[in-house]
Amino acid sequence: MKILYISKGRKPDYQCDMLFHGLRTLLGPDVVDVNRIWFMYANSFGPGKHDLSECYGRGFTLYGLLPDDSNVDRTDIRKKIKNRYFDLIIYGSVHRDRSFFNKVRSIYPPSKIIFIDGEDGPGTASVLGQGIYFKRELVDADALPIQFAIPKEKIAPEIPMKTRQMSLHVPWEIPPGPRYEKEADYYRDYGQSYFARTRKKAGWDCLRHYEIMAAGALPYFERLEECPPRTMELLPKNELLLARQMHDSWPAQEAGWQELMSKVRTVLKEKLTTEALAKRMLERIAL
Repeated sequence: MKILYISKGRKPDYQCDMLFHGLRTLLGPDVVDVNRIWFMYANSFGPGKHDLSECYGRGFTLYGLLPDDSNVDRTDIRKKIKNRYFDLIIYGSVHRDRSFFNKVRSIYPPSKIIFIDGEDGPGTASVLGQGIYFKRELVDADALPIQFAIPKEKIAPEIPMKTRQMSLHVPWEIPPGPRYEKEADYYRDYGQSYFARTRKKAGWDCLRHYEIMAAGALPYFERLEECPPRTMELLPKNELLLARQMHDSWPAQEAGWQELMSKVRTVLKEKLTTEALAKRMLERIAL
């Protein structure tokens, strides 16, 4: 399958970039990013090149992971669109880049045009109904749900030994706790903790939820019961509500922590990786 993946490629956009990571991991250079999403590639970083810290979130978790992209053919894009060279056209961030759209919609049927809306608010773009529309903070729009995900290589192979009940890093508190400059230190804090705080930011979905689970801790998700059911629909919400109760009854429920953590990790590995995200999107548009 050949996919044209359209985004500005100038700066990170989590939902766009997570889906691209999953698709490129599954399908290789047949997923053509225009413009080149430079911060996804390992060869963009190093001495004399960019530094990961330039990226949003200091480049933790998602960036600089993909191998060399020299086999990706980004030439003659307009001609390839005209000749329907690509099987799918994906707009990775529909609010931010709709390049080639007039030509695309004149040649491709709506079933072959995919819009990804990863914005924090519930509003939709004006192209809703002109292709298959995926919305992250989905409430009641006529769209399909999509949510964040994490590269599988970031999931700890084993649950680390614990040294504290709650992680030190709580970014919204004053003082916020330690500020980590290295990804390994950030994950170590979560991994050494039974629980780590998280909550809704501008939108409900947040990479921190997934990083906490990947590190081997249970998210203490504030006000999770208020989340709309179609937003983050694959997050193990019932288990995370139990995790909050478990924390608040600590240490009375300490014995059940391992079993609950195992259930959450199973969901993370099976449904919440970037590859699972890409597979699910491709399955949904094939229906």
